[in-house]
Amino acid sequence: MKIRPFVSLQFTKTRHLICRARINNVCANLLIDTGASNSCINSNLRENFQLHIEGNSFDAAGANQEKMEAFMTRKCELRLGRHDLGKLGFILLDLTHVNRTLCTQGAKPIEGILGADFFKKNKTIIDYSSLKLWL
Repeated sequence: MKIRPFVSLQFTKTRHLICRARINNVCANLLIDTGASNSCINSNLRENFQLHIEGNSFDAAGANQEKMEAFMTRKCELRLGRHDLGKLGFILLDLTHVNRTLCTQGAKPIEGILGADFFKKNKTIIDYSSLKLWL
């Protein structure tokens, strides 16, 4: 029987789950959001993570805002915990409103969100009782 690797998760003060990641070898805190269709990175951090835009802008919708301008990035290296997960393309979105809300509730800001595209591709299982993301 093959043992699946896992990544440790943490609850924020707002009771959201986050994990530590490295995107193109730069540290990031990513929110775990099974309701987000795509993984995204705060567009203000594009240069920090050395992300390259691929294609034209498009409209994206979020839970708390109407349409937002978004860009797709070229696939980049993703590492969660000790596990290299290959390449993943992120959507660049302005996450200022998300971070503002987190900060007003005493939580630290996030750099991005892991969404359903990542969970489906990696066949992940979230174990809330042990705070582990099984890959």
